[in-house]
Amino acid sequence: MFWLNLLHIYQPPEQKKEIIEKIAIESYSKILNILKAHPEEKITLNINGSLTEQFDKYGFKNLIKDIKTLAENGQIELVGSAKYHFILPLVPESQIIRQIELNSKTNKKYFGKIYQPKGFFIPELAYSKKVAKILKKMGYQWIVLDEIALKEKNILDGFCQTKDLDDFYVFFRNRKISDLFFTGEIKNSNDFFRILKENNLPNDVLITALDGENLGHHQLKMAEIWQEILDSKKIKTITYSEYIKYKLNAKLENIKIIEPQECSWSSKKSELEKGIPFALWNNPNNKIHQLQWKLSKLAIKIISRIEQKHPLTLKYKNIRKELDQALFSCQYWWANYDVHWSPGMIKKGAEKLLKVIQLAYEAKLTNLDSFQKAKNLYNKIILIC
Repeated sequence: MFWLNLLHIYQPPEQKKEIIEKIAIESYSKILNILKAHPEEKITLNINGSLTEQFDKYGFKNLIKDIKTLAENGQIELVGSAKYHFILPLVPESQIIRQIELNSKTNKKYFGKIYQPKGFFIPELAYSKKVAKILKKMGYQWIVLDEIALKEKNILDGFCQTKDLDDFYVFFRNRKISDLFFTGEIKNSNDFFRILKENNLPNDVLITALDGENLGHHQLKMAEIWQEILDSKKIKTITYSEYIKYKLNAKLENIKIIEPQECSWSSKKSELEKGIPFALWNNPNNKIHQLQWKLSKLAIKIISRIEQKHPLTLKYKNIRKELDQALFSCQYWWANYDVHWSPGMIKKGAEKLLKVIQLAYEAKLTNLDSFQKAKNLYNKIILIC
């Protein structure tokens, strides 16, 4: 059986050094050391530029070096993403393109020529056709989505071509198997293979995509269980792009053409039926989400207006840099009362958005009314927290 396993590692901008250090010890270092000890094993890896920079800033250059070496050795396939982990379907096209370009520039700086991604990790696997069209236009060849995005139920191996986008491929991850590395349901490799057998995977291919932090940080023993699975030699690991090459060369069957539905890797069927594909980040029934997005859209609108009039000024560039970070996804994710709730993260996001508009006002690039509107929205968000 082929195993295509994508690990996604990310931390929000300006994460605390002690948190980065803790996760590096519990997870990131373990993953890389396991790969170094198993030179025949492979993964596909997304590291957002936000985290790459923090590795450098906080003294974890060894992790950058290890990722680069493993990529050069063919054990890691690096993919593209959005630098600060925006929920791409919820922002304008200009913001999507900028985030992708910033991510590429950052990772090329640290990983060099080996960073030439063919695939793209959409943050939270939050899919829309708008995003797919942009990625295709920018030269990316494939994406991975959650299986809930697949309307058709007769796809044998979770590998398809996207409708109206020639030679743009989509993989569908197995949600249950991917989530095993977070739920704690498996205690050893035998549990893993038992569940694989019970799920009767078709066509001898397993597609997973999960947070790399699950291996050792969210679940303390999971890195060792992953190593056990690799040690068993019962499954052959290859990268996503290697599988595309295998499928195209083998010509065993026609690749199905499908139209994924808007969703994320956290979407529930009940949410999609109500037309809420990104409920954890923009739920129309969540008052704080609506306030957050009013403030977010105000900041985007102001910066877009400034960009048209003053694109080359130093003041604009400094404000633009603030907005690049201010739309990070965690602030919305942590604003779900009954599921994920962190007043600190909500406040941090609101502060960063307000700062964008305040800087624009102080630089006389927007008016007092806009700044007061932003302060009112900020105060309403903080009051709820």
